[in-house]
Order: sequence, then structure tokens, then C-alpha cells
Amino acid sequence: MSIMSKIKNEYNSLKGSTPRKNPFMLLIKRIYSSIWRIILGKWVLRDCKTGRLCTTRGVPRIDANGEIILGDRVKIWSHIHTTQLSAGGRGKLIIGDNTFINVGSIISAHHLIKIGKNVQIAPGVIVMDNDFHGVEDREEEKVPTPIIIGDNVWLATRVVVLKGVTIGEGSTIATGAVVTKDIPSYSLAAGVPAKVIKKLK
Repeated sequence: MSIMSKIKNEYNSLKGSTPRKNPFMLLIKRIYSSIWRIILGKWVLRDCKTGRLCTTRGVPRIDANGEIILGDRVKIWSHIHTTQLSAGGRGKLIIGDNTFINVGSIISAHHLIKIGKNVQIAPGVIVMDNDFHGVEDREEEKVPTPIIIGDNVWLATRVVVLKGVTIGEGSTIATGAVVTKDIPSYSLAAGVPAKVIKKLK
């Protein structure tokens, strides 16, 4: 679909859903907002390797001492509560195409966090592949404990994903769950610690 076709479809949609408002002005506002978010994203994400049309709403906190790689059309919202993305030292954070990260989420990679395509991350989610230090010896060398989140995963509000976890493709993690072990593909998991309660496919 061409850009003009998309604009025409959006105009017709606005015209039908908001008969009391000027659909042309609403369309102009949407186009302006989209362009502004792309420009803001370019500036805010300047320390990251980004694909095409990555956008932000508000200003997330970015700590790219390591490597942060974003695919195409990644959206990061940070306008109500600050969203934080960090990759420390030799850490690597990879986020796939069309992934959406909502407000107040924290994603911290000390080793490796890989998030797939079309992933939905709700407000207040925490994903951390490290404890930052051991209880007894803070200087002890840590074994890498990567986190892998597959394509089309949904992490609901205030989910916590801890180190060494793999969440399979198409899975949903329910609100408030703490994921401490691997979750198979196409599963619904809930609870503390998270357990599979239903297969989705």
C-alpha cells in the first residue's frame, strides 16, 4: 500500500469515527505527531544502532555503555513514567522489528538480552539478566545468563523476567508474574514464580 493510500484510508477512518470534528485537521495532527516522534527518536536513540522509523513518545533513559540494537519500527513510550534501556560494559540488548515497549519498563542487559519481533511489553515490566553482584562476593566473575524472548510474545503489566530465561514464541505472561524458568512457545503463564496454566496453540 502506497503512502497516499494509507493517508486516504486514515482520513476516511477519522471521518467516520469523529463526525463532529474536522477529520482533515485530525489527520494533520496525527501526521505531525508521527513525524515528531521519528525526529525525537533519532535524537534520543542516537547512542543505539537503530533500524528504520524507530519512535519514542517522551524521553526514555538510554544507557548504552554496551551495545543496544533496535530493529525497524520499534516504539518506546516514556511520557508518563520513565522507560529505561541499558546495556552495561560488554552487554548487548537486541530488540526486534515492530516491538512496542510501554511506559515505566526497565530492560537491563549485563550479558545478553534478545527480544524478538512483534513483542508487546506492557507498563512497568522489568527484564534483567543479572543480579549486579553476589550476596557474598561482589568481585566474583559471573557466568553469562542471557534472556531470550521469542517473536509475538506479550508481557503484561508488571511482569518480571529474571536471568537465564527463555520465553518461547507466541507466549503470554500474565500481569504480575515473575518468570524464573523457561516458558515453552504458545503458552499462557502466570504466578510467582510463573507457571504454564494453558497452552495457546
